[in-house]
Amino acid sequence: MANSKKGTAQVKPFTPKQNVAKQFGTKKALVDAIVGLYDAPDGSAAKLQQSSNTKLLSHLHNTKRLVAKFGSRANAVAAILKARFPKGNAPESEQAKLAGYSPWRLMDLYRQATGETK
Repeated sequence: MANSKKGTAQVKPFTPKQNVAKQFGTKKALVDAIVGLYDAPDGSAAKLQQSSNTKLLSHLHNTKRLVAKFGSRANAVAAILKARFPKGNAPESEQAKLAGYSPWRLMDLYRQATGETK
């Protein structure tokens, strides 16, 4: 650090890989934790395994937010459809499309449909 006093210890933030290793041990354990939080679509674990550690940590955070607010992915999809189609005439194709979205995108779509602010 350019403006620090001479002789003081420099604090370096942990890298995402170090955070994953510290909290979960391995990347596979992090992916299993994410998939275990909600009813993830088939094949999502293999797709998540290819993501970067930063994206996985962000995905875990957003998945926890989704589960805390709605309880499950199905409840989140139902809430979005209810907000978008108040009369209850939501097409099944829309429900199938929403079911494949990530937790972050579902939270964002719910915010847009209900007019909530961040």
